[in-house]
Amino acid sequence: MALDLREGVSVDLHSTHYRVLHIQAERQVSLLNERTSSITHLSMDEVEVYFQQGQFKVITDQDVLFREDGLPPIPSALPENHRPKLQRSLIYVRAVLARTEHFSREHETLPIVAEVAKQLRDANPPSRITIYRWCRNFLDSNRDPIVLAPRSANCGRRKGQINEEVIELFYETIDTYYLSRARNSRIDAHAELCDRVIEANRQRPKGEWLRTISYSGFCKLIKRLLDPFIVMARRMGEKNARRYFRTRDRGPVALFALERIEIDHTRLDIIVVHPITRESLGRPTVTVAIDRRSRMVVGIYIDLEPPSSIAVLMCLRQAVTSKQAILDDIPECQGFNWPVEGQFRLICMDNGPEFHSNVHKQFCADLHADMQYCPPGKPWYKGAVERFIGTLNRRLIHKLPGTTWSNPVERGDYPSEKLASLTLHELRQMVFRWVVVDYHNTRHHELGETPLQCWTRLVDEHPVPPLPQSLNLEVETGLAFERTICDGRIGVQGLLYHHPYLIHLQQKLPAKSKVMLRIDPEDITQAYIYDPLNKALIKLECLTINVEPSMSWLDFQRARKAHKKDTADPIGADAELVRQEKAKLRREIHQTHLQAEKRLKQNQRKKKQAPRRSTKEDFHISTQGSPESHAWENISSQQSWSLERLPLEGDSK
Repeated sequence: MALDLREGVSVDLHSTHYRVLHIQAERQVSLLNERTSSITHLSMDEVEVYFQQGQFKVITDQDVLFREDGLPPIPSALPENHRPKLQRSLIYVRAVLARTEHFSREHETLPIVAEVAKQLRDANPPSRITIYRWCRNFLDSNRDPIVLAPRSANCGRRKGQINEEVIELFYETIDTYYLSRARNSRIDAHAELCDRVIEANRQRPKGEWLRTISYSGFCKLIKRLLDPFIVMARRMGEKNARRYFRTRDRGPVALFALERIEIDHTRLDIIVVHPITRESLGRPTVTVAIDRRSRMVVGIYIDLEPPSSIAVLMCLRQAVTSKQAILDDIPECQGFNWPVEGQFRLICMDNGPEFHSNVHKQFCADLHADMQYCPPGKPWYKGAVERFIGTLNRRLIHKLPGTTWSNPVERGDYPSEKLASLTLHELRQMVFRWVVVDYHNTRHHELGETPLQCWTRLVDEHPVPPLPQSLNLEVETGLAFERTICDGRIGVQGLLYHHPYLIHLQQKLPAKSKVMLRIDPEDITQAYIYDPLNKALIKLECLTINVEPSMSWLDFQRARKAHKKDTADPIGADAELVRQEKAKLRREIHQTHLQAEKRLKQNQRKKKQAPRRSTKEDFHISTQGSPESHAWENISSQQSWSLERLPLEGDSK
């Protein structure tokens, strides 16, 4: 049985489903793995071998509908100029078959055709032979009207008449010149092909010269003979080709509220200013968490610091707790609600280092929530939050003074730095107000309703479980560390805490054992330590100087960095003098140590050279002429031992 292979059909290769993407005549076949979206290229000879071995099969139950005669599977898919012709033929055939069973008899069919032609005002009615052919094909196809469609769409010399040697030169030019990372244009590739045809004609008689291809024909051959995936992979890189030709399905889905949370961060397209000096401070960073199912914003945190694990923690804390305090600070939001709170099931994020921190992982572990990291280079796994960030910039940020727009071309000559007038606090209030008033109450094109309406409906069907009482304190003290108690105190990154019981706990625990320290990121004076012996939390007292109540973790770290920068080594004449004196003192100390070592060596050398007195414990090792004496002398010379031969009574000098 011959292999009937065409583009778009599903095949089975080595028990794996593939989709035929492209077929090059007598060259190769491109197959798409429907599970992994990877591309496999096989030559036609390999396909035939696998087919003969039974390892390559065309799946019978296809999701692609096509006809063997090359016509569309449904009449509405015909070209617009062919549909009236199909309707005309169908009227003649149905009239003839309704009034006679012998459509081959001329005297029975011609009166019917004439009558129908008169009704249709058809000046050129079909002949008896045409009517017979139409009726026969219509009945043989089980009254399928598509068989009466005109076949002129498949007529004509559409593929042209191109010499096989020119086709080979075309493939050679495409492979060596066009499909390269140099990305040569089609005009240059066509000129290269013409040059190669001219060079080939020089070796042939004039009557057998090859005819080159026009530029339009060259472009048509590229579209007809080349796989677009291979073209992009060879010219733009395989990674870019796989990204462009990926399967664009619906992506990950969620069935109920807070089943899947997507989180991401980016720099907003706006410049904020200092509240007092009104100097520009730069572009802030926003961290957003959004519910995949209802598209409700569950948490949004804006700060001037770059993306960090603390920003992620603050956003997640806002996600699981009530937002009523935020709405109370905005007078314009009175009467609106932000009902998103509770325990989520899964959080999806990218592979940034801030999402791999122990703080973030500990928080998710405390809430018993799963974590999912998107594959590198595939942001569509969290497409909801990616789209929301674009919506936030387009519908709000780009309308505020001081916006930088999304790119320099769109920005033009807009003076962003000069028009910047919003402080960080004002920007936060504006974003919260826009989320509650505008975004949550605007119809979403995918949901078919507003996010707030979708959330209300889903919560009524499947209520969101609130946070247990045991998790409230863990959420409040989200910063978790493992530290060792030292001298009855415990500290982390410049913060020092104390409690009278810590010294006793330190003695009871094994040496250098670590305990869990939890700090409130919004108020670092609120810290607790876990007592593993009594299974209790101990509230600590902050001993760090210049720590005020309600001081956040980020403010403390920012002030700490500023203090280090202010107290750096001075620069100037005094600083150079101090440096020289330090170097002088360091060298004198080193020289003192060298002199002490020298004196020690001198004393050791004097002791070796001084005569040694005999004692009763000394004993004679061997006689002077014995072999043992010479052996010991050799060993003594090698090891620098000092051995003396003691005279015995009766020995002659």
